[in-house]
This record gives sequence, C-alpha cells and structure tokens, in this order.
Amino acid sequence: MTFDRLRHAALGPLDRTGDTWNGLAGHAEQIAGQVRSGVLRPLTGAAPSPLAAAAGARAWSGLAADEATREIGLLADELTAFHYEALAVTAALRRAASAFTRAQQDLQRAIGDAEALGATVGGDGTVTLPPLPPEDRNDPDAIAYRRRQWEELQQHVEAMRKAVAAATEADATAAAALRTLDPAEVDPATRPGAVADARGDLVRAAGMPTDPKALRLWWGALDPSVRAGLLAADGERLVAAGVLGPVDYEWHAPDAGAGDFAQRPPGPGDYAIGVAAQTLLVGGGTFVGYTDAARHMEHFLAASGEPLTVDVDRMLGDDQKLSGLVEQQITANRAAWRQTALDAFAQSGGAPVAVPIEAAQQRTADTRNWYLAIGSHAFATSGVVTARPGPDGKPQVSIHYQVHIWDRYNWDPGKSTPIAGTNIKDSDMAALHQTGLAREYDLIGRSTPRTVALPESSADLPGVPDWPSGTRDGARSDPSREDR
Repeated sequence: MTFDRLRHAALGPLDRTGDTWNGLAGHAEQIAGQVRSGVLRPLTGAAPSPLAAAAGARAWSGLAADEATREIGLLADELTAFHYEALAVTAALRRAASAFTRAQQDLQRAIGDAEALGATVGGDGTVTLPPLPPEDRNDPDAIAYRRRQWEELQQHVEAMRKAVAAATEADATAAAALRTLDPAEVDPATRPGAVADARGDLVRAAGMPTDPKALRLWWGALDPSVRAGLLAADGERLVAAGVLGPVDYEWHAPDAGAGDFAQRPPGPGDYAIGVAAQTLLVGGGTFVGYTDAARHMEHFLAASGEPLTVDVDRMLGDDQKLSGLVEQQITANRAAWRQTALDAFAQSGGAPVAVPIEAAQQRTADTRNWYLAIGSHAFATSGVVTARPGPDGKPQVSIHYQVHIWDRYNWDPGKSTPIAGTNIKDSDMAALHQTGLAREYDLIGRSTPRTVALPESSADLPGVPDWPSGTRDGARSDPSREDR
C-alpha cells in the first residue's frame, strides 16, 4: 500500500463485493434448508411427502433410497459449507474495508493538519514548508516560529506514516485470509469435515478482538448473517468473551465517590471506624445472615479495589421485582426486536441472522440482602435477536440474552447505618477509602444466557422461566439506612 493509493482509494467497490458474497452465502443456506426440509425430511420419513400422501404410497426404502439419502445429504452439507466459506470471504472483506476506511480517514486528517500549517503534501507523502521570506531569514523570532512549525509538522508526518502502515498491514491480513479460503473446495464427499472447516475459516477471517471495548465495537459492526454464522461456529467462546453485552450502552460510575484512594494517612478515629465496620460482619452485626452484603463489605475492607463479580442469577431469583423488570423489558420490546430480525432475515435472502438488542435502566434492589449489598444500580437485558428458517422455510425468531448488573460500591453522603447501637455515617465509611483502610470498587456481573422465542402474536409469547432463588428475605429495603 502506497501513500498515493491510500489517499485516493475508492473503497465503495470493496463494500459492494462484500455485499455480493454475503448474498451468495444467504442464497446457499436458503437452498440448503430447502433441500433438507423439502427433500431429505420427506425422503427419510421425518416429514410427510405431499406426493406420496396423495398417491397413498409408503416412504421410499431400500439400497437406492439409502444412496439417494446419502447423496442428497452431502449436497445439503456442501451448500452449508459454501455458506460458511462465503461468510468468511464476506468477513475478510468487511474487516479490510473497515481498516482501510480508518487508515484513509487518519491519513486525510493528517494531510489537512499539515496543510493548515502552510505545508505542501506531495503525491508520495513528501511534506515541505515554503522558504522563509528574505526579510525573515535573519529574524530570530521568525526562525524560532518556523522551527516550532516544523516540529509540529513532524507529528502530522508521523500520523501519515502510521496510517499508511496500518493500511499496509490490513492489506496483508486480508490477502492472507482470502488466500486460505476456497469456496470451490467444500464438497464433503472429497473433503470430510468440510462444514466444520468452513466454520473455522469464518472464525479466523472475522478476527475477534480481545479488548472488551474493541470487542463491543466489532460485534456491533458485523453483518447480521456473519454474526449468526459466528454464533453457530463458535458461540460458546463468543458468549464467554461477552458478546451478549450491550453494544450501545456503556456503564460509567455515576460519581467520583470518595475521591482518590489513600489521599491522607489514617488517624485514631479512622481506625475506630474500621473496627466498627468489621462488626457489621460478626456477632449480631447488620450484615450477618446476608451473604452478598457481607461478601461485598468484606471486599471493601480488603482494600484491593479490584472489581467484584455479582451472582446475577441468584439476584434475579431473590429479587422478584428485578426479574419482573427483565420480563417487562422483553415484553415491551418484543415487537420491535422481532421486526428487526425479520427485516435482516429478508435482506439476507432467508439465511440465519443475529442482531444485537439491549434495554438498560437504573433501579434499586428490593430485598434487604441485595439492598445492603448493591443498593441503587444499573442493569440491562441484552444479547441478540435471531431469525432462522424453520422446517417450512418461514423465519423462527428468538432472543438469546443475558442480564447484566453494574454498580460502584461506595457510600452515599447524607445517610447512616446503625452499628452496635451507634450511627456510622456514610462519610465515615468514605474516610476508610480516603485513608487506605478500605477501597471502593466496581460491582459487575451477568446472568446465565437464556433463549426465549418471539412468536408473531404477543399472546403466544412464553413466560420467562423463574430464576433460582438464593437468600430471599422478603424485606423491601433497608430501614436502618435513613436520610438525615
């Protein structure tokens, strides 16, 4: 990749080529589905054959039937393998187009910044400044200004170099990925394991990033058909990596909490507060018998500051209002999510598709254990809505989702907690963080993934199964934490 080629590259044809391969992938899967549902299932007796039923004939059997079933099954598998191989080509082209677009934008931005300084940028990337006027050549101020100009210009030159290098790397990555793909060699009869191999090609071509933020952006930018193909090919690893999390919503701590950790040395009063806080966890302390409240307090007092994982499954089982809110989110968004999947399904030519979904809100825990443990927090129901062709070719829509929880474990100003007959103010607990005797931290967690069908009629919408209960205590909130 050269400077001039990147500067003037027209990337539209690359996107259109990706569209073509995506369309081929969809058509191949659609035909594979028709072969399985319209030929194989009646042939094997898994579904009635209209012609056989009309003629009063029995299902075909014998050596010829067995051979026909084998050959037609291989044809269906070959079409499915081609589907995944074509998706891999699509993913490789999309990945390259995205990288080229970013590199071109970075290059053009750097060129504009250089030209704003009065520089000329040549076709090969050479950057020059006009000579100083004769009257300025002996002027110390003009010479110093020109030196500063030149130093700033070198930053833009380096940005240009990095942009070209990024495009060169993307070009090499795409070329290497495409060289390994051969949609013509997907015949299971001559290449056993062709479907599994093609799925592996798709996973490699898509290039899943490991950074959580990059993963979210990558997942959101994929074609719906590529996303569905990746879930079928490597779903367990993708879900473990976090692809069912929100794509658009990004949680941030609502405030700065108690400020910097260990910003001052502790005094005798701070140590006394620390001892009092420990009494929450022992004897008749406030948190005794409340598993999660005690666990979260212990982590605070351990002062590591590391994020702590919330048991979201048990929280959903304990806090019926939370699980009810999740069901409300699904019900409220059912029609829109379903239509999104159907639109993507139609655009894919009838191939499986998966589209990110999410619904986030803020709420306060509704049981004593979880109120003491987490209090007010953010949660989201997110994942993917999928549409897949059913046995009759019509789309079957469902959502595959998780419930996510986020909070910052800190203490709210203006509240207090009675401990051993003494009110300990939240400002006192915050002081433990400020003196290094305890440390605020993030609480994060996600539930076990669940799948719920989204039928055409809301009357047919199945109820969300109950979550396992853990420490349900029945109290709505903590009466001992009062505004004052």
